[in-house]
Amino acid sequence: MTAGFGKLSNPEPATIEITSFTTPSFSDVSLHRSELVDGISKMREVPVLTIEAGATVVLEPGGYHLMLMMPSGEIQPGHTVVIEMVIADGRSFNFEMQVVRR
Repeated sequence: MTAGFGKLSNPEPATIEITSFTTPSFSDVSLHRSELVDGISKMREVPVLTIEAGATVVLEPGGYHLMLMMPSGEIQPGHTVVIEMVIADGRSFNFEMQVVRR
């Protein structure tokens, strides 16, 4: 498994809801959020991510992050992975993530 981190910003004048993420580089991409529950860190899948108008959501360790599972080929530091995200109204947007080893 690999995790994806970065920032997702909504420059639109209205709230958006991100409903899915895909990439040809991995067979399965899902959004998760880590949170403390009764002092124990738990990771839960997030089916829809709502971003208010003008707001930014940070994908980072210990918070929201993408889980990238089952790579379709060898993924090495320095590679770029193109991710497509789809929002509730059907529009889709692509963004790039640089592969780094942590």
